[in-house]
Amino acid sequence: MAVTTGSDRARATLAFLRRKITTGEWPVGSRIPIEPELAEQTGVGRSTVREAVRSLASIGMIETLPGRGTFVRSAAPTSSLLNEFLTDFTLEEILSYRRALEIEAAQQAALHRSEEDILALELAATEEVGCTRCPVLGFADGGDSAFDSKFHRLIFDAAKNRLLAALYSGINERLRTPEHRGRLANVATGAEMERDHARVLDAIRRRDFIDAVHAMVEHVDHDVVIVNDQYEVVPPLTRTPEQQQRIDVAREAQEKAQL
Repeated sequence: MAVTTGSDRARATLAFLRRKITTGEWPVGSRIPIEPELAEQTGVGRSTVREAVRSLASIGMIETLPGRGTFVRSAAPTSSLLNEFLTDFTLEEILSYRRALEIEAAQQAALHRSEEDILALELAATEEVGCTRCPVLGFADGGDSAFDSKFHRLIFDAAKNRLLAALYSGINERLRTPEHRGRLANVATGAEMERDHARVLDAIRRRDFIDAVHAMVEHVDHDVVIVNDQYEVVPPLTRTPEQQQRIDVAREAQEKAQL
């Protein structure tokens, strides 16, 4: 008969709890079972359960609130770890990484979306119609809504890639920190945001991942951008006039094809 050591039981318990979270059985925001119930489910002692819970809390996946219980905070151990890791990088580098994640999410959403995803995206886009600057991050007022865009989060859901979504969440948490206040802005008007979202949604609906990428590239160029002390936009990418002309020609051709 195989001998099970304490370390084996601890690892198995940790894997059990983590799997409950990563599979969505315990969704983000939900309260997990109390310690005696977990001990019964896993067949180990309460001290082993307590150790596993502490391990998940240390990487930001769960949080224990005194008198209320223990809650799921992240579906992957990326948010807290990534936040700490990103302190060594510039705002320009972080925003560039966010841009890459959104473009990849649009591509994967076009490939993997379900009809339920489309309905949810359509509803989210409709909810934003008529916003003056929605969702936006004010030049200096410190609003957070640009990082809570329901439409964008649903694109990551439609992509069916949990790691991609977790990394995106971690990036947004880092961009929320006080040191970046006043350095970020959304330069698109409400009408421009609606137009951009409509193009991204249309491409995802048609399962055209090439158009989805192109539409998202155009959108993220003015979705959340960096501004200097004079509130002048710092371009996310430096392009020559010739390169920009090629982009404009391709955009015009795409618009004519959709008419």
